[in-house]
Amino acid sequence: MEWNKPATSLLEKVPPFVQKIVREKVETLARERGKTIVTEAEVVAARESFMGKPNPQRTPAKKPADNEKLSILRKYSKYFDNEGNPVLYQVKSCRGAEVNCPFLITDSGILSEKLRNRLEELHFTEKLIDKVEGQILPHHSMKLAVSGCPNSCSMPQIKDFGVHAVEPVSVDPDCKCIECMKCVETCREDAITVKNGNVTIDKEKCVHCGLCAKVCPTGTIKAEKKRYRVMIGGKVGRHPRFAMDLLLQADESATLKALDVCADIILSSKTEHRFRTLIEQQGIEEIKKRI
Repeated sequence: MEWNKPATSLLEKVPPFVQKIVREKVETLARERGKTIVTEAEVVAARESFMGKPNPQRTPAKKPADNEKLSILRKYSKYFDNEGNPVLYQVKSCRGAEVNCPFLITDSGILSEKLRNRLEELHFTEKLIDKVEGQILPHHSMKLAVSGCPNSCSMPQIKDFGVHAVEPVSVDPDCKCIECMKCVETCREDAITVKNGNVTIDKEKCVHCGLCAKVCPTGTIKAEKKRYRVMIGGKVGRHPRFAMDLLLQADESATLKALDVCADIILSSKTEHRFRTLIEQQGIEEIKKRI
């Protein structure tokens, strides 16, 4: 089975005498997830399992066969795990790490796994089943997506909770630009100008893809810490809406905190309105204050 570079690097850190066993277990996990290429996400998940780190314990809701609320949802296998328990959230990841995407900033699978784990820790499915009075329908399920770069192939802009990685850049005044123009040629947003050895980045146009820093031969343009742009309230359907920005450059901790807040809004609401409606009722600025 093929391994991408980040996954291979992690395997090389494992003591040689157990590498074969680790490789077999990681590849088994990857196959169970339907992957054809092992990525960093599978190695991390397998490592946590090897170290005895328990997965968050889910308090099972009633079995699908015993819960009439789920009778409509039973038509869709994606809302149930392999043991037949309901899972009322779906997390979609881009495949950038699997295909060695040249635009990839970070492996989206790692954060996706942490989002799933957090929702399990919150007992989101069980609480949502208790909250909904009638039949649980597909729109009750929370939709999430994570993309490894601003190209957003997993379409986070139309999900309840969407995230894509960003790599902000800055200009180092101590480095001398040689006016090779590689950054200008690489930038798809026309956000960079170079004149008389001075580099200017238009912050309004820049989407923080980090590609200019990768091609800069002198280090004049430097990449800063990798962050996440968090968006909430996207939806499709009769009245589609793009998600609204919640956090523009969040670290992992803030991203998980944002998920906690969003889950609480859904579960604590006394109505069954779509998440977008709940956001509009509370106001995006008020939600930001809770993070």
